[in-house]
Amino acid sequence: MRNATVSVLKPSGILTSATATSLLEDFQKCIDDKVKDVLIDLSDVHFIDSAGLGTLVSMQTRLRLADGRMYICSPNDQARQLFDIADMESVFDIYPNQAVFYAAFRRIG
Repeated sequence: MRNATVSVLKPSGILTSATATSLLEDFQKCIDDKVKDVLIDLSDVHFIDSAGLGTLVSMQTRLRLADGRMYICSPNDQARQLFDIADMESVFDIYPNQAVFYAAFRRIG
């Protein structure tokens, strides 16, 4: 059974390689603290470019290597289109908002 604790990271503004520093620092703390479940809440992110998407993929890979799982919720229309174009549905578990995520997580955990 998975640890029922989820760390929520909530970036804001735009997500590019140049703006991802704070998110990556918070994510590294999750890795260091051996957090197994991380939710990236994108409700305050207005734009994601391909480098920002690459950052999310890298984070997903690092967490999987640490025996964890990363989830995404609340992507806006632009992010949703980027995920669709890049076929990220097969990479990420994406939820429309935190409430839907937590309802599903209770069944997963």
